[in-house]
Amino acid sequence: MMKNQEIKTFLLVAVIMVLSFSVCMGAIDLLQAPIVTVQLDKSEVNVGDKIKLDVTCSVVKDIEVSFPEEPENLGEFSFLESNPIKSGWGKSSKIGREYILSVYTTGIHVVPPIEIKYRLKNTQDWEITESPQIPIEVTSLLAGGDSDIRDLKGLVSLGVAFSLVMTGFVLLILGSVLGIILYDKFKKQAAIRASIPKSADEIAYARLNKLKADDLAGKGLVKEYYTALSGIVREYLENRFRFRAPEMTTEEFLESIRVSSKLENEYKDILKEFLSHCDMVKFAKYGPLPIEMVDVFSSAERFVDKTRSIEEKEVAQA
Repeated sequence: MMKNQEIKTFLLVAVIMVLSFSVCMGAIDLLQAPIVTVQLDKSEVNVGDKIKLDVTCSVVKDIEVSFPEEPENLGEFSFLESNPIKSGWGKSSKIGREYILSVYTTGIHVVPPIEIKYRLKNTQDWEITESPQIPIEVTSLLAGGDSDIRDLKGLVSLGVAFSLVMTGFVLLILGSVLGIILYDKFKKQAAIRASIPKSADEIAYARLNKLKADDLAGKGLVKEYYTALSGIVREYLENRFRFRAPEMTTEEFLESIRVSSKLENEYKDILKEFLSHCDMVKFAKYGPLPIEMVDVFSSAERFVDKTRSIEEKEVAQA
């Protein structure tokens, strides 16, 4: 049989083990993963728009939670910035971060889970939990087909009748004689026209025609094509309205014209869609469809045609 001292020792060891086990179980119960919630400011956005994602959890006593300033593995989403969130009081208080994201492809996208660290206060080892995934629909800025795009008319078929040949021969002789007489006059007029500074729309049309002839898009140089096209429009805006468009970012320029009275609202909307589409291709690696490349070129031509000065329009119609 066990002696009294041995029994006391045994009981003491048993009590210590039970207390230790209870403390460990309490710590395990205490270190439960926080319940993380996510919320988007809108369920549908346009390509390139800013998306606000709030990731929060309730404040739990003795639990320390750490949200990343810049999440990793966001997939097709681009990270722009983040800001801390703290709201409520007492048991209803919440902490978290607001993440500003963007995406440059259309369709239904799912915001990937964000890793959040948590641990007991005054301890070193972190545990990891993840935020729930959340879907969002991304739509295109451009409408697609443009009713202003029309097929080119076919070439007029020329007859080969003898009378036409003779008429052409006579006209050739008369034209040669007339050319000799008027050559000096035309030469002087050309010199006068060359000395007159070109208008903003003349410069823009010349550059647009050259861009079309270079066929950068057909050669696979899509980014270069959009860079040149947006540069032509920005230079036209500077020459025509004295906007410092070539020196500004798209966001700075759109903000400057928003409060300007030099452009009507319909032209401001056209510019916003045009420049945003060009930026998606230049900076976000957005792959435009062939019809979109035709549409954006037509938009640039129409913008120049509708906004050139009244005097230039009257001369063209005369």
